[in-house]
Amino acid sequence: MESWLESFAKTNFRRSSDTAHDLKTPLNVAVLNLELLRMRVSKLADGDDEKVNGYAKSIEAELRRMARIFDSFFVLSTPPRSDEAIEAIDLCAICSETAADALIELAPIDGAFHITAHESRIRQAFCFFFEGAGRVFHSEGREIAIEKNSELFTVAIAGNPAADDFEMTKIFKFYYTDANGNPDLSLASARLIAETYGGELNAVEERDKVVIRLSFPRQP
Repeated sequence: MESWLESFAKTNFRRSSDTAHDLKTPLNVAVLNLELLRMRVSKLADGDDEKVNGYAKSIEAELRRMARIFDSFFVLSTPPRSDEAIEAIDLCAICSETAADALIELAPIDGAFHITAHESRIRQAFCFFFEGAGRVFHSEGREIAIEKNSELFTVAIAGNPAADDFEMTKIFKFYYTDANGNPDLSLASARLIAETYGGELNAVEERDKVVIRLSFPRQP
């Protein structure tokens, strides 16, 4: 990498982390002042107003969602801030361990598949993947498979979406809301990390099910 480009990248990594903090501060202030405004209106109206409370809760939810988006996008799109070095890591081991932590049954994976990356970030990607896919699909009928060859490692989860109004293109958006109405940035965060290290996270319809695949190529 040319010296100017390396300096440019380092500066932008640092700026991204700092910007996340700078943007969250006014959001936190806005949430606080929103609650104070709601209390003031309630006092002037001599009691709670359902519509005012509803508006306030809706605005607060969106402000908190924005704060989480800033955390995910600005922090996860940069290398870890610790002294963690990029090293060769085994995706087979990480996949098995994170699946077990998510209480997902996974058949033993033979052999190893190494890529060069920050281990903590790749673990986060797999954790987010299992977490997010677990909420997208009904537990009944959900299937998981590992595909591994000399060039590519892939973990795929297939199942029936839990949401009646499921839209495949939205599950990777930072504003995605799950079947229970809760903001869910898991798959968006997993995709961000995967793409940072040359991987992919996509979803397709196959037969009567949706399949979500997280894959990483072997690096030269």
